[in-house]
Amino acid sequence: MNKTISILAVILMLFNPLNAQTFTGNVKDLITNQNLQNVLVEVTEINFEAKDTIYTDSNGNWNYTLTSVNQSQLPSTFEVSQNYPNPFNPSTNITFNIGESEKVSISVHDILGRVIDQKEFTLQKGSYKIKYDAKGSAGIYFYTISTSKHSITKKMIQLDGSNGRGLADLQSINYRSSSKLAKPNEKNIAIIFSKFAYVNDTLNTTINGGENFENVLETLHSNSILVDLHNDILERIFMEDPNYHIGNFNSKFETDIPRLKIGGVDLQFFAAWVNPTAYAGKYFQTTLDLIERLNYETFINLNEITLTTNYESSLNEINQNKIAAVIGVEGGHSIENSIEKLTQLYNMGMRYLTITWNNSTEWAVSASDSSSSTVGLSEFGKDVIRKMDSLGIIIDVSHTGIKTISDILEITQNPIIATHSGVRAIKNSSRNLYDNQIKDIANSGGVIGIVFYPPFIGDADSDGDSDIADVIAHIDYIVNLVGIDFVAIGSDFDGTNGYLVEGLSNVTKYPYLTLALLERGYTHNQIRKILGENFLRVFKQVCK
Repeated sequence: MNKTISILAVILMLFNPLNAQTFTGNVKDLITNQNLQNVLVEVTEINFEAKDTIYTDSNGNWNYTLTSVNQSQLPSTFEVSQNYPNPFNPSTNITFNIGESEKVSISVHDILGRVIDQKEFTLQKGSYKIKYDAKGSAGIYFYTISTSKHSITKKMIQLDGSNGRGLADLQSINYRSSSKLAKPNEKNIAIIFSKFAYVNDTLNTTINGGENFENVLETLHSNSILVDLHNDILERIFMEDPNYHIGNFNSKFETDIPRLKIGGVDLQFFAAWVNPTAYAGKYFQTTLDLIERLNYETFINLNEITLTTNYESSLNEINQNKIAAVIGVEGGHSIENSIEKLTQLYNMGMRYLTITWNNSTEWAVSASDSSSSTVGLSEFGKDVIRKMDSLGIIIDVSHTGIKTISDILEITQNPIIATHSGVRAIKNSSRNLYDNQIKDIANSGGVIGIVFYPPFIGDADSDGDSDIADVIAHIDYIVNLVGIDFVAIGSDFDGTNGYLVEGLSNVTKYPYLTLALLERGYTHNQIRKILGENFLRVFKQVCK
């Protein structure tokens, strides 16, 4: 009699169609509209503890059957049923109940105690079934199901040798008694969709059965605000190809609007750099010419890119799916020793000034200068810093000398940044920053934008080249030294004569950096900070 009831309960658990409510769905990538495979779909019946997980197939499709469960019917004890069928060939099902939510270990071993397969799951209180595909030679096997408090082992007989998957396809099933069969009714459920490198999405809905849900997931990269602090495309247009337009998808150079969109760039600082040798005596006017060229390029691409000058105007354009373009002037020689010209550049949209390029000026010494560690700002240079503070121009110290940076920090009331630099402890270049300089920038509230130029990045992992892993080594170093809040991105695309780290050859490649950061173990929130939020904090504070 007891045996008959037990068999009936198993049959009801596995085959009760009266309470089944099946619903289906599809998951695509928000940007590419491609079907997403192996998306984890977690279904929770909100009124109970019942929770289950499934995955999308190669076409992005999934389906799930929910049966009604009353809280009073959930199991209260730990039980393991005899596998069925037994003996078996080629597979069998193992069912078990757990009376509380906890980690469960399921293992299969042979008669000599050798482990054939083992799986671990963290499960909610409920009833479960796992399939075992024959694995190994015919014979006697044992399966053990263990929790932190209980362990039960049972024997099963495998009739033929096989090379199957072993333990697979864990499913939540509904605990039943033979006395009650609830009528199907409306269910309140929550469905969470998750996939590596994507942002989770949650759907709270009511189902009656037969529903089909179309969902999209967005990558973390696409969902984050990406700010690049330094791009030199204006220089290449001006000096190499005046017929080049950033509105077109180009096969030369490293930057244009279509490729910036592919790379997910939201805010781009365009550097106005004037070659101090080629344009001697015309620094200021040439800077104006570069800015006018950017004005023209944005004007003819109004629907894709807009010049902005502060945090609020930038976010407004980004929220309209446009690129926010901001002007940075690279090299203090562009102001030609004039506070008035500094102010004029500000009025034209300049929001950071790199204090020096590789050449020193009369008022500031560069990092390439032999007197970098002993000579800094002149009195006029100090006036420049004060004027930048009062106007709301961010101070950029990439290329800038050691003593000059020190002098700047004694004067400015604002955070300072290094738009495109690296860590000197990793690569000993005068363009990189010592630990004490990194700490000083962090203490000011500023950021260091990590550059993608191999001579500044080096080969931190000693694999023979400069690649994304080496870029991340510089990020790691700064994070370990001063924390996650003081590192940013400053590629220097189109400013390196095409010599860039492997894997970051143009502006379309940024998503690979985000993926590598995820694989390195950075959290979503940490990556958002690196990609843009850290700099946006500075932008909001300095540029009103």
